[in-house]
Amino acid sequence: MTRFFKISATLFFAVILSGCANQHTTSHYILCASAGAIAGGLIGGAVEDEDSDGVAVGAAGGAAIATLLCPAEHEHKEMVCAEPAPTGATLDANGCAFDSDNDGVVDGIDQCPGTLAGVNVNAMGCPADDDKDGVDNSRDNCPNTPMGTAVDNEGCALPVPKKVISLKGVTFKTNSDILTTSAKVQLDEAIVTLKEEAANIETLRVEGHTDNTGNADYNQQLSQRRAEAVVNYLIQAGAFSQAQLLAIGMGQTKPVASNANAEGRAQNRRVDLLINQ
Repeated sequence: MTRFFKISATLFFAVILSGCANQHTTSHYILCASAGAIAGGLIGGAVEDEDSDGVAVGAAGGAAIATLLCPAEHEHKEMVCAEPAPTGATLDANGCAFDSDNDGVVDGIDQCPGTLAGVNVNAMGCPADDDKDGVDNSRDNCPNTPMGTAVDNEGCALPVPKKVISLKGVTFKTNSDILTTSAKVQLDEAIVTLKEEAANIETLRVEGHTDNTGNADYNQQLSQRRAEAVVNYLIQAGAFSQAQLLAIGMGQTKPVASNANAEGRAQNRRVDLLINQ
């Protein structure tokens, strides 16, 4: 009976200690330690036939060895992703790339997140626009428009404006469509002039332009958002109605200076107001 209690107590403490040594202990791990303890106890008993201490020592030793030889389950858990994550991809908690808008381009590389379902996109995750007119293929009613042609929201050429006001000082916060304080000041000055001619203005086209830094498709999308920001500012100022205004993002297609130097690129980052009377 004494031998039984010694074996039981030794087995209990051996398993507890092995669990404390490994924070990932599971039923599999405990069974492994238990089996080692029993085996060790039998061996200890056989060697020290009359000494129950031999059983206890054998059980403790067997449990300890078993916990070392039986690998923890977490060591065998392999991370499985659908495919290797490309460089630059955003990874989830499992270390896998994911695609929030399901357009086929993973987050972190997708420069146009939130693409609507069913819209074909390019390698950067932006809606495909074969003729680079700023209107993606799914909405373009006039495909193959010549490069640099200003188009309406359906991708068709707009009439030639009667007057162009270039607002080169209208700038935005980096990589955003948020107008800077200085940009608002210049827009306020332009609004004073525009209001004086409002009666003769049929439509006012607001074109956003960028330099050639970065991806062309992304630049087009950014210039569109910036043009829309200016349109919203003009409406809020009470200068024009929504029906009179049209926002067009031209991206990097219509530079007015060389993009080879910083000065030229600064001139190309602009907003143009094109007036039809």
